[in-house]
Amino acid sequence: MEDPVVLFVDDDENLLMGLKRRLRGKFNFDTAIGPLEAIAKIKDGARYAVCVADMRMPEMDGVQLLAEVAKLSPDTVGMMLTGNADQKTAVEAINQGRIFRFFNKPCEDDELITGVSAGLRQYQLITAEKALIEQTLAGSVKVLTEVLAQLNPTIFGKAMRAKRWCDRIAGPIGYPHPWELGLAALLAPIGYVSLPPDILARLGEDKALQPLERDVVRRTPEVARNLISHIPRLEQVAQIVYLQYRDYDGSGFPADGPQGQDIPLGSRILRILNDLGKIVESDLVVQQHFEELRQKPKRYDLALLDKIELALADIDPSYDQSTFPEGTEHDIYLKHLRMGDFLMTDIETRDGHVLLTHGNYVSEVQLQRLRVFQKLHQFHEPIRIRRGGGGTGAEE
Repeated sequence: MEDPVVLFVDDDENLLMGLKRRLRGKFNFDTAIGPLEAIAKIKDGARYAVCVADMRMPEMDGVQLLAEVAKLSPDTVGMMLTGNADQKTAVEAINQGRIFRFFNKPCEDDELITGVSAGLRQYQLITAEKALIEQTLAGSVKVLTEVLAQLNPTIFGKAMRAKRWCDRIAGPIGYPHPWELGLAALLAPIGYVSLPPDILARLGEDKALQPLERDVVRRTPEVARNLISHIPRLEQVAQIVYLQYRDYDGSGFPADGPQGQDIPLGSRILRILNDLGKIVESDLVVQQHFEELRQKPKRYDLALLDKIELALADIDPSYDQSTFPEGTEHDIYLKHLRMGDFLMTDIETRDGHVLLTHGNYVSEVQLQRLRVFQKLHQFHEPIRIRRGGGGTGAEE
């Protein structure tokens, strides 16, 4: 592993050449003539353990430069070298530029060497702690995801799909920490470890639950939060998961949680993706899925729903009237039925009750009524439907 590099920045090229001669063999170092060259080097991929910057430079002073370096390379230790050591300069340097040490010009070689050596030790402390936390984090997450995968592969598969969706939408919606969102989606169902095997099995098969069982499942985000919050740096992820079923209008779980824009952005996203995952059969997401979600507008941040639709929804060719003017026929399960589908067979319960007859298009009201009945009755499935062709009423 290469020794950490120290960057000296000054607009005086002669001063930089003098530093090279005086410090040769003491450090592995680089130089930049002025702040713009220093920033360009960092943006091009150069990594520095310590950055020693002159205060008075054109284009950008040392305080501004070190503040910019802190944004581009947060682990880099900043130091200031100046011939104008007034109190105001020192305060600005420390407060704005995250300065570790402050040197006056002219600076004796021994003082500079001692200070830079301390900066290198500080860098080693920072990076060692960061590596330890990241290894702990990665190991803890790996254990939790493996537990979930062993517990129920179907539920784990849905969590992985939700994470892929998060990876796709994070950029377009401007999510500040994409890794956080993806991790929250992956760990969202980890609270299911507290469920009895029979309830877990029915969840994996999308089977209806009894009221008491639904209440038990409803509280699993609290279990998930308690598990995740013990992992370093995942406090925010734990809160996102805890509020994943909090409705935008203030209903949902937990009963006393925030509402509207006070709900964390990640939780508002998971609220949408959780319900989307219940109606999407594969990785293909289409506009009609979002039309179905909009039937319950109080649940979601609708502006966010629009953004997620733009980022995720593809065009379903079975709804393309120009390509399929007569529609296409499909055998589907009831959970995949959509508004506008034309029924080729009756929708009938196992005990012989016909809820919807063939020869009709499915309306919004009928679809909502069917969803209620599905919680109480078993139906003959699959059913035959025709999808596409643009019909909205009874067949002519």
